[in-house]
Amino acid sequence: MKNSVNQRGAGSAPASVVFKLSPVAAGCAVLLSTMVQPVFAQSAPAATDSVQSVTVSGIRRGIEDAISVKKDASSIVEAISAEDIGKLPDTTIAESLARLPGLTTQRTKDGNASTVSIRGLGPDFAGYLLNGREQTSTGDSRSVDLSAYPAELIAGATVYKTTDATVMGAGLAGTIDQQLIDPLAFGGRTIQFKVQRNKNGLGLDVQGKGHRESATYIDQFLNRTVGVAIGFVRQTNDSSQYEFSTWGDYTGPVTTTSGDTVTAKVPGGSGYNAITRNTRDDRKGVAAIIAYKPNRDFNSQIDMFWSKIDDYIKLNQVQIPGTGTFTNATVSNGVVSSATMNNVGLIDRNEGILDKDTIKSIGWKNNLKIGNGWSAMVDLSHNSAERVERDVEYYGGTAANANLTLTGLNNAIPQMSYGNSLTDPSTMAVRNQCGWSGISNNSACGSVSQAGYYKGPTVTDQVNALRAEAKYELPENGYFSNLKFGANFTNRSKKRVADEGVIQSATGDGYDRVAFPSSSTVANNVGGTGLSMLVFDPGVDLIPGTVLTRKYNNDILSKSYGVQEKLTTAYAKLDIDTRVGEFPVSGNVGFQAVHTKQESAGFRANVGSTPTLDNPAPGQQVDGESYNDFLPSLNLNVDLGNSYLARFAASKQVARANMTDLRNSFSFAKNDTPTAVNGVVPPARYEGSSGNPHLKPFRADALDLSLEKYFAKKGYISAAVFYKKLNSYIVSKTDTNYDFTPYLAAFGLPSLAGGNRGIYTTTVNGSGGNLKGAELTASAPFELIHPILNGFGASGSYSSTFSSVKLPNTIGKNPDQVADAGNIPLPGLSKTNAKLQLYFEKWGFSAFVANNYRSRYVGSVANDTVGGFPSLVYIDSQKWLSAQIGYEIQSGPLKGLGLRVEGNNLNSPYYVERNADGSVKTRTQTGRTLFFSVNYKM
Repeated sequence: MKNSVNQRGAGSAPASVVFKLSPVAAGCAVLLSTMVQPVFAQSAPAATDSVQSVTVSGIRRGIEDAISVKKDASSIVEAISAEDIGKLPDTTIAESLARLPGLTTQRTKDGNASTVSIRGLGPDFAGYLLNGREQTSTGDSRSVDLSAYPAELIAGATVYKTTDATVMGAGLAGTIDQQLIDPLAFGGRTIQFKVQRNKNGLGLDVQGKGHRESATYIDQFLNRTVGVAIGFVRQTNDSSQYEFSTWGDYTGPVTTTSGDTVTAKVPGGSGYNAITRNTRDDRKGVAAIIAYKPNRDFNSQIDMFWSKIDDYIKLNQVQIPGTGTFTNATVSNGVVSSATMNNVGLIDRNEGILDKDTIKSIGWKNNLKIGNGWSAMVDLSHNSAERVERDVEYYGGTAANANLTLTGLNNAIPQMSYGNSLTDPSTMAVRNQCGWSGISNNSACGSVSQAGYYKGPTVTDQVNALRAEAKYELPENGYFSNLKFGANFTNRSKKRVADEGVIQSATGDGYDRVAFPSSSTVANNVGGTGLSMLVFDPGVDLIPGTVLTRKYNNDILSKSYGVQEKLTTAYAKLDIDTRVGEFPVSGNVGFQAVHTKQESAGFRANVGSTPTLDNPAPGQQVDGESYNDFLPSLNLNVDLGNSYLARFAASKQVARANMTDLRNSFSFAKNDTPTAVNGVVPPARYEGSSGNPHLKPFRADALDLSLEKYFAKKGYISAAVFYKKLNSYIVSKTDTNYDFTPYLAAFGLPSLAGGNRGIYTTTVNGSGGNLKGAELTASAPFELIHPILNGFGASGSYSSTFSSVKLPNTIGKNPDQVADAGNIPLPGLSKTNAKLQLYFEKWGFSAFVANNYRSRYVGSVANDTVGGFPSLVYIDSQKWLSAQIGYEIQSGPLKGLGLRVEGNNLNSPYYVERNADGSVKTRTQTGRTLFFSVNYKM
């Protein structure tokens, strides 16, 4: 996010300056002008070096700590807190964040939480911090895969739903700040070990297992002037799943078992995909913190975080192109339940997908009390993320086609049998698929051979930051208690390099059949269809007898780019401490002034969607933009008495453009046969696409209002509403009358007889629209109802979000493709999400059961079809049920030993992706996962 500085100090002068800048800033000034009754703060108690020990009290301690953070915060926040180090109730911080009001996660096909949406805005609109520092991403955009942060290494997290001027890297939707351990906050040495075993896919035909180990060491030295914390976690998980999808229904003539020809619908009869997905996931994480506090006036802390994910997916897939010829059909009410599809060229597809992600973060923060109310802070940090992804696929089959028998077509997965043997190594071979390369030639096949495909990007993202801040404890003045101001400098660079090509036979000009590797095995019941096939693990290397030939088109070239952003942020914040009438008022008012300089490098070439084997791009070119943002913010908290608290917030917010949209790529080519319009084929024309390195950020004015009732620190009830006016957002736009004349000379291209105007697609800044919603939250122990219920409690929330923004229909498209007719909602926007948790904690026993719900939304997923750029799909509504029960020994020689059993996805939910027309793209059932863990702390 961007920041500003108050250069005039407290008083009415800054308010007049802000009033001239924006309506939101004017609102801040008007509200501050109501604070006319001073309150004089009492003298603060003397500082002390004593450190209180952390008391373990189970689930309730974690809930109460989170409530305390929320109640005491000067902004509207949500929080999660470990009941003790390494005891967040989930394996990753993403799973824990999914339990907070107004937050929901996008879950993967195996049921795990990955990215987080805040208040109906997608993951790219959030800010991601670790110990207050901006985090990079292994993905193609700005969103961070929070599953890469092991819960054992995170002490807690705060989610800022409103703007705080001292929070750097904030997002338009909100900001997630994860915190590592502070070793000097512990009363003594702490050593903790945890061992966990799990079984996944329970209730499905295929299952997996895994294990997880972690260790933490915390200690203090030199009379508690030095603190050290080291944590390590390792996880290995194997899982298997069936996936099934179709290419659409077939409606047309079929021959029945009696020999009659009738018109009927064959479910999925246009083609079938069935997959057995085998996944191996290896993860490691390390956190190390060194804190130094020689006296009450100075402290210094160095913290380091490292996470590595090695993920390998092996896909055994059968692809069945529809032939349109069905015999022996059983028909009822015009729908076929069983039939024989004739002359099928079944494809035995073997694919390996390797994904290696590495995150590194290091920071050094120093705080010094100078005297006379002044203190200073300097923070230096570096964060980097790298993803190396390789996706290799091969297409096998028999030399001749055969008939395919289909039964149970009205079931979720039909059963199949094939006329040829699919398990005989002497007849199965890797073979060319005519036309799949998309490159025409004069061969008998008519196109360059493609017996497989190789693709995968290498993504590197890093940010270096320097922050300097001063704080002044203001004399008692009845309005403000503290002033903070400073500057933050960040330099972020992200590079993506794509590498793609066709895999061909090393002989016969690429058209010879290639034998399956000698390590091949037989896979039974592929995708749940009953088919058995000869399969192999392709890894990420070429199998014997094949070669790789690189290819290029506009999509491939546009996926290699670099973006650099340099942000200079000046900021200031005044903490409010006053009264309005009889009501104490606290909060803060501040602003950030941000100068952004962005540059992007990308390829520019005369090439369209038709691929070529020759690289048409001479090299990358650089372009960019500079702009400024002024972002005032106000947070007011009014103590209404009787533990009621009202909060109001107003601010200007921004979210910088997606890195993919900023790429400086540009490509165009002549299309000799444009798509017919109303039966008329237009003359030849130029068609092109590009990114836009001149994009400005998403900008919004935000208002928040919350009313909260607290029951000490044990529970609370909250009702909140929010409104965001989106002044600027980023959309895909297609100009159907774009003039390509200025580019012809540079590329040595001629003018066309029908003129040089054609179709051009890019991203632009749009305007208008809003986002609004309401949140209801309650959390309380049942002892508030009756003492006999001590130990029991519940928490729950309900969120409803709406937006007037309608975006072009880019479902299933990559950034270079023209949007389809119609509109889609904001990605990540679920109109409804709800959560309920019941818990018990007493006598060392702890248990909870939780249910989460998220309504349908548009999500971004990996797109194998177009070669790696994420694309949008509709994702069906989901419910996921989890539960946990545990016991920790409270006394004796085994005190601190705990046992826990946990279950996730206990309702075995389905993960369903849909195309723009509502048809199913992917349907995967998520099996239940059970964890058993042993935890020991001393």
